[in-house]
Amino acid sequence: MTEPTAMTIRHMIIEDYPLVYGLWTRCSGFTMKDINDCKNAIKAFLERNPDTCFAAEDDDGRIIGAILAGHDGRRSRIYHTAVDPDVRGRGISLILVGRVVEALRAIGLPRVAVGVPADNDAGNDFWERQGFAVRDDLVYRELPL
Repeated sequence: MTEPTAMTIRHMIIEDYPLVYGLWTRCSGFTMKDINDCKNAIKAFLERNPDTCFAAEDDDGRIIGAILAGHDGRRSRIYHTAVDPDVRGRGISLILVGRVVEALRAIGLPRVAVGVPADNDAGNDFWERQGFAVRDDLVYRELPL
């Protein structure tokens, strides 16, 4: 790990959207869908999940990390986790994941899931190191509406 970065971890708000979206676009291998990741969709998500989404902000007010997580009262999921490529290796993602886990535990949820594209080796390695197990008893399916 390289030198620590001075930062503040705080709840994400919709006003962060331009900076968070910019962060997402700077991260290679990061997948987004217009319908799910447009400003209106993220605004609705944050309104439903105000306590489980976080932004890491450096001393200059730049968003250097973000995590989008939510729940339905029964199950929880981490949707997007990103750290600026220029500041990786400083533990920012570990802190963000830790904050989400704490928030979900405080709500009383028993587990959290994360979906990672099969060909995203770095992402899959990261989540495995965090203790997230692969489930081979499920097939993930979706129906576009």
